[in-house]
Amino acid sequence: MRNSAMFLSLLLLTACGGADDGGMAASGDDTSGAQAPSVEDFIGTWNTTVVLEGTANPVPAVLDSSPDGSAWTLNLQGRSPIDMTVSISGDSLVAVSMPYPSILRDGVTVTVRTAGVLREGDMVGKVLATYQTPDGEELVPGTMRGTRGGS
Repeated sequence: MRNSAMFLSLLLLTACGGADDGGMAASGDDTSGAQAPSVEDFIGTWNTTVVLEGTANPVPAVLDSSPDGSAWTLNLQGRSPIDMTVSISGDSLVAVSMPYPSILRDGVTVTVRTAGVLREGDMVGKVLATYQTPDGEELVPGTMRGTRGGS
């Protein structure tokens, strides 16, 4: 469990940190002198693509908020919406899903955590999928990119 917390902390630092990490640096658009974003800046529908390490195919998903940003869901094709909790950490929207049956691994439950920043109108960031396997918890990192979609 300690390793999970440490890995999640590193993931969030990477998503929010100032180091050059292939386009995932601290701020989205040039925010010199600008205020940090709020949840309201992310409100809407985001058509995202998630790529997990070791997975051949990207996973399309829709991240959707209520008009006031108080409720968020993760929508996967052919599935019921999955509730998410969101918060702002630095310049990132941090979203954590409720546990749900994995679409990539039969019979396994997964929780997904994302940390996304706004960059040139898109949301880009890091993903951490936590699988509850018969052998214990397995963490799989990845990336995501989202564009604003229709409501």
